[in-house]
Amino acid sequence: MRNAFHLAAAALVAISVSAQGDSVDRIITITSVEYEMRRSQERTPFPDTLETYPDLEAGGGYRLTPPDNTGEWRARSYQWAPGVIVVNEGERVALEFFGINGDHHSTLIEGYDLEFVVRRGELTRVVFTADKPGLFNVICAEHQPSMTAQLLVQPASAKES
Repeated sequence: MRNAFHLAAAALVAISVSAQGDSVDRIITITSVEYEMRRSQERTPFPDTLETYPDLEAGGGYRLTPPDNTGEWRARSYQWAPGVIVVNEGERVALEFFGINGDHHSTLIEGYDLEFVVRRGELTRVVFTADKPGLFNVICAEHQPSMTAQLLVQPASAKES
């Protein structure tokens, strides 16, 4: 329970408008999160998830560990928090990725051709101008399919209405 609380606290998102003089219009913090559940087989039998979905762990985003010699089993999922990032077309944006759990060596924002690394305990700052409206995936290639967020760039015309 304590781990779940700490992970939930780590997933809190800070969205702030930058101070005057900064080269960005908006700073958004994204956190890498590993949700983890540990359970005794006595309390909850180990599920048949791996038999039902044999490729569940193929992408690395989901992990299910069978009971150990004490009967404890684990389920984990890797995600970005928040899962949806909204900006306006034309804004100069800084996305600050903070690595809490795991290293994410092949992280990219599709459609913007931005590729970068997010490491545990480090802040990776990605600055760009949101010049293409649409919906774009923010992907950690090592932890698919669960570690995909979406960047929504609202058209400038939507901002005015």
